[in-house]
Amino acid sequence: MGYKEADTGKVLQWIKDNYEGKEVRDSRSEAGNWLQLTLEHIDRGTATISLVVRKEMTNPYGNIHGGMMSLLIDEAIGWAVVSLDAETHYTSMNLNVDFLYAIKEGHRLKATGTIIRHGKKIIHAECAVHDDKGILLAKAASNLIATSMEIKK
Repeated sequence: MGYKEADTGKVLQWIKDNYEGKEVRDSRSEAGNWLQLTLEHIDRGTATISLVVRKEMTNPYGNIHGGMMSLLIDEAIGWAVVSLDAETHYTSMNLNVDFLYAIKEGHRLKATGTIIRHGKKIIHAECAVHDDKGILLAKAASNLIATSMEIKK
């Protein structure tokens, strides 16, 4: 499953040249830019992003807020979708998240989004989030649908 041996498209190569290994502050996703994430690695059908949990991302217990974890997961899946260099744009139909462990402010986490199936109209993706010790913090699945919506420039 996945796209590990597929050819790199021109969009994917542009992303690799401009974002891979760097903090992303100027993508088309303003929410993603706010996260101050680093695009650790990207290949066709997969993307790994990381970030340090900031105070404004935490719940009253000082752990990452579930909404922030969901945002991070959605961003990782979004980067994986963009790596496909598809002819159409996609938007989320659903996002199912299992929150398994907490992570405190000041700690780094990594999320890897993977495309499981790229159909004509629907993409199915999964994401796993780990801390720097390799502990699985959350896992998720999402379905995205092709859309004719224009991306804001």
